[in-house]
Amino acid sequence: MRTRLRALAATALAGCLAAVLPAVPAAAADVFTVYMAANGSDANDGLSPDRPVATLVRVQQVLVAARPTVDVEVRIRQGTYQAPPMHDWRFYVPGHTITFLPIDYEYGEGVDGIAGRPIFRNRRNADGSYPPGYWLQPRLPRDPADPLYGGGTSGLRFYYLQLEYYSAGGISIYGDSERDVSDERYNPPLRVAGSAGLNGNTMVGLVFRYLGNKWTGGSSYGYGAIVLTNSSHNRIAKNHFVNVENASPYGGKIHGVYITHYSSSNDVVGNAFSYISGDPVKIRNMSNHNKVEENRFNRTGRNSHYRGEFCDRACAVANNMDRQCASYHNRFFSNTLGSNYANTGKLPTWSLSPEGLTNAGGAPCAIPEGDQRLRTGYNS
Repeated sequence: MRTRLRALAATALAGCLAAVLPAVPAAAADVFTVYMAANGSDANDGLSPDRPVATLVRVQQVLVAARPTVDVEVRIRQGTYQAPPMHDWRFYVPGHTITFLPIDYEYGEGVDGIAGRPIFRNRRNADGSYPPGYWLQPRLPRDPADPLYGGGTSGLRFYYLQLEYYSAGGISIYGDSERDVSDERYNPPLRVAGSAGLNGNTMVGLVFRYLGNKWTGGSSYGYGAIVLTNSSHNRIAKNHFVNVENASPYGGKIHGVYITHYSSSNDVVGNAFSYISGDPVKIRNMSNHNKVEENRFNRTGRNSHYRGEFCDRACAVANNMDRQCASYHNRFFSNTLGSNYANTGKLPTWSLSPEGLTNAGGAPCAIPEGDQRLRTGYNS
């Protein structure tokens, strides 16, 4: 009995202390941080808020020199960055993430929790033209000794940024860069995956605005605000795709989200698409198990809200290109649909080219028995 009373007293004392003493926060995980500011300098090292760098090129240089083995954050102060296209991002931390986010963003909060989105705007040339390309195109490492040389989980994360005036588009994850993607045992050659991909990336709360050559001029037209090439298991959520447009005759070639060439198991959820001159969501060539749900569309597209395409044997011969296969087990559910880009009528929910829900494209292409290219439902 005496032992039990002592235990009860100890428990009561602990409860009283917990009520009056402040909670001790859990130890924060180690994070390697690089700071950016629009008025920063690439002569800085970026390792403190008072020594910010100005460009993504310099951010990558800092990371290559430091070789962190923990999660990385690129904390970006609000402002407008005059940023030419960057197509040579090749730094990753295996088993960890690299996150690009506003300096004041707290994970789990929305846009109301920050002072505003940092804006990355393509920098004009002296003659007034814009350099062609994407804002950022992550690629495979060049060094064969790099753990991600053959692909894997790249773990890039982007939160609450705004990207403007890039002719090709916003973010292009390029998991086949500098790799052989033609299987010449077939005639015509069959398009295959060049690596294990650049996978496991996140894009949340971004604004993609004024993309495509309608806004940048020139003959270099756009492909998509987000383009995934051999890039799987990505999350694309709560983004705004606005005025993603090519000038005639290239209007149909640009999309809000373009998922292509072995890009599977991606979630495109809760985004808003408006004024997209091409079909807002396009999926091509063995990009399977993708989910497109709870998005909103207004004045987008020419063929349909969801467009599934591949280049079969006849197409490959006619266009002198590698042959492709159909994608399968994709979902398009619970989306709010709108008018076509020209605002002349309702845009169809989905379309396929070549047609046929079970058309795999002929051997060696195949769709699992009982499956099909696309399932839809509850769209309004």
